[in-house]
Formats: sequence, structure tokens, C-alpha cells
Amino acid sequence: MESNAKILVIDDEIKICDNVEKILSKSGFEVAKALSAREAMEKMAKEAFSLLISDIVMPETNGLELLRLVKEQWPLSKVIMMTAYASTDTAMKAVRMGALDYVPKPFTPDELRSTVKKALAGELVEAPTTEKERKAIDLIDIDIPFEREDVAKYTGEAYADMLGPSDMPVVAIPSAESLPNYCLVGEMSCDIFMKLGKTCKVGLKTSECPQKAAKKKKAQKKAKGFDPEKMIGIDQPFEYDAVSAVTGPEYVRNLHQEGVAFVPYEELKQTVAGLLEKAPKDLPVPIELMAEPPYKNILVIDDEVAVNNNIRKILSKKGYHVDQAVTKAEALEAIQKRHYRLVLLDLKIPGVTGLELLKAIRDKQPETMVIIITGYASIETAVETARMGTFDYLAKPFTPAEIRNITEKAFQMAA
Repeated sequence: MESNAKILVIDDEIKICDNVEKILSKSGFEVAKALSAREAMEKMAKEAFSLLISDIVMPETNGLELLRLVKEQWPLSKVIMMTAYASTDTAMKAVRMGALDYVPKPFTPDELRSTVKKALAGELVEAPTTEKERKAIDLIDIDIPFEREDVAKYTGEAYADMLGPSDMPVVAIPSAESLPNYCLVGEMSCDIFMKLGKTCKVGLKTSECPQKAAKKKKAQKKAKGFDPEKMIGIDQPFEYDAVSAVTGPEYVRNLHQEGVAFVPYEELKQTVAGLLEKAPKDLPVPIELMAEPPYKNILVIDDEVAVNNNIRKILSKKGYHVDQAVTKAEALEAIQKRHYRLVLLDLKIPGVTGLELLKAIRDKQPETMVIIITGYASIETAVETARMGTFDYLAKPFTPAEIRNITEKAFQMAA
């Protein structure tokens, strides 16, 4: 560990800076303070620091944005992130961007001193993340749970009062029935309804708005088919006669609105039957099996068979080839036999100790992208797996869209 190490603490709350300074000063460290990312960058431009300890949630430039700037200008800088709004998402992002550790608030003096000493002693290492991956990380966290008082301080009490559970303002909207000239039959404000003395005799008799009925009838008439005297298809601005002169009247007869000709099913059957009768009987019919594209190979390792099957079905629809493993032995055998571009790995597999499967994947296939899927998400495992080079961390339960999106991002990064 460096003797007389100089540490820069960045937090927009002066009390936090003061407390960290008191804790670390007792261990012989020299501590400087900055109340914003801008002030931190100015101090770093003037003097060297052995370690940075930065908050994440700060006005103007947040801590993750500061981390990116620091790593771009001073790539060898050691950084620890701290936050009162800890999440596996920001933990993964921070570590993959070069932070040595991620400390949730509140923390004890011993926890902070221990982390700082490990960072300075070189016991904590940066995640093996490429520059391309770091630049692709989205630094905007839309789920940061701001306190009402913090929101009111910047936006005013009126806006804060409108906030609902989703942190979005809830604006009172008058009911439709209270609008002027509102007709219950048509469920809209209607000038004709007003002119008729706020009655709709036709509508009451048929239980349908006459205006909407007329529009519906007009739309149905328009949708019946194209007029051969006009254009054929919205994407093919050809006249009927011009197409007929080149293709013949039979082709035009089978044109649909999109400008595509469809042969009637009965006619198609007769044509195919005729071709089969003319085909030579002795020639073998070659059948080529499409090779599984190696760049789309995925391995899902999860002892829950239902989860495994669901992921395979979701990703297979997108053209990925998905292998499955439900035990430690199956997983080790799979990564021994075949190279995978992506592995989706559950953390809780019977017979697996800690992160040994992740380590095995890293040892045998270091270029393989790994996404952790787990029903036991924690900051500790998010940080530890990120240090070992995982691409992302997805907590269960997740939606089909989430698994598709995270897979697509991984393949784009691996390209």
C-alpha cells in the first residue's frame, strides 16, 4: 500500500466529504474534497491523486459520467464508487467502466478503510473490459429513487405534489363526460348533437353513432379492392394498361392492393402437380442441412428446466442456435466441446461452488460474452462477476423483450 497516499473524495454533500475525510485521516491518508465532477476534474488537472472516491448521484455530471471522463484522460487512476442508491445495474456499469469497487451507503468506517487499503495495495483489479464496451455503456439511470425533498428543491413544491409512485407527474384530466356537447352514443363532443338539441335520435335507435357508421362504411368500401382504372398498389405507381401490356391480363387479375400477384390455390395445385409428373423419377432430391452459424451459438446454463426452455424458445425465434445445460457436468461438457459467442449463466446451480462455472468459462473461452441471470441478485455478486469480465447481469424474473435486447447488445459488442 502506498505510504502517505493522497485521496480525492467527490460528493455534492459536504457532510459526506467531511465524514470520509475524518475516517481516512485517522489512517494517515491525506484527503482532498470536491463538491462536483467539474471541481474534481480541475483538481486532477493540477495534482496527482492515488485514489478517487466518488458519489454517483450528483447534479450536472453524475459519478458514472465522471468515471468515464477520468478513465479517458487518466486511465491508470484508481477509482471507488459510493452511492446511497445502490443497484446491480449501476454496480455492473461502474465496475465494467473501470471502478475497483462499489460501496453502498451507509457504510461503516472499517468497511471504507478496508476497501481503500485493498484498492491501494493492488488487491482489487479492474474488469477486463474493452474500450468499445466501455463507450457503449449507457450512463443514464432512469430508476434512481430521488427523495421528494430533493425533487421539490429543484422543481418546486407544485411539481413534487403531482409525482406518483412511478416518479412521473400525475396530472388531473377532466372526464370526457364533462366536455361540452358530449354525446354518450358517439362518446365524443359533437356539434350535430348540439344543433339537434342534444339528442341523437338515429344513434339512440341503432345504438351506433351515425357519423362513425358513415366513416366505417366509407372505409370498408375503400378497402374492398383497388380500382383497375387507377394505380395498382401504393408502392408501384403503374397504370393498369401498362402492367397488362407487359405481364398479360392474368397477372393483373391476381394483383392485390400491395401490388403483389397471388396465384389462386387450386391453380397452384394443378401447376405443381403438372411439374411433378414431368420431373424425372430417378434423380435423387438433394437435401442440404443448414449448418448452425457459429456466430449465433448460445449456451444457457440454468438448473430450472422451464427457464432454460423459455429462453431457448425466445431466442430461437430470432435465429439464434441455443444449447442448454441444466447441471454442472452438462455445462462443463458443453464448453469443452463447442465454442460459444454467448453464455447465459445462472448463479445457483446444484453442486457449483461460488463462481466456479464462470471461472471455467473464462479459462476455456475467454472471448465468450457472459450474461448472468439470477433470482438471487445482489450488489456483491454483480461486482464480483463484473470483475471477472461478465457483459451484463439480469435479475429474474425478466421479460422476453429484456432477454432479447440484452442478447442483441452482447452480439453487437462481440461483432
